[in-house]
Amino acid sequence: MILNQSMVAADAFEKHLINRKRKKNWAVKAAGFTLMLTSMVDMFSMLVVFLLQTFSSSPEILVTKGVELPNSITPSQVKEAPVIALSRDGNLYLDQKLVGETKVVSKKPDMLLKKLNIIKKEWASSHTTPFTGEINLQADKEIKSTTVALVMGILTSSQFQSIELAVVGQR
Repeated sequence: MILNQSMVAADAFEKHLINRKRKKNWAVKAAGFTLMLTSMVDMFSMLVVFLLQTFSSSPEILVTKGVELPNSITPSQVKEAPVIALSRDGNLYLDQKLVGETKVVSKKPDMLLKKLNIIKKEWASSHTTPFTGEINLQADKEIKSTTVALVMGILTSSQFQSIELAVVGQR
């Protein structure tokens, strides 16, 4: 089969129409892949603000290892304060740091009182309001109430009058 010269070679007008159709199709394809960045940035900004407000509204405290908190049907909101913990194995912790054995600390509370005074001094240097005397007490549910009362007595003698007992709320 022999091709005619006029069939193979297109004239200038036909080339113009072909190029115009190609450009038109390319513009349609390109429009489908564009992203509306302004709307997406606005959406992510609102998401970040929402997450920050949600997670910063209620402070959470870490439960010290070896402490199983008692259950309660009337839990209250956690306040941000230092945490003192009485573990099942007889150790006493202040803000996740071991102070000593509960029996030894209850007989000679000098080390605990010294660390509590440091907390009060840090409060005074970092806050404009006077010291509130708040502290969270985590006591294992197996600890005797007399031991908890003894530690609470040491805390009140060191101007920590607002003692919150940490419990697990039942749902």
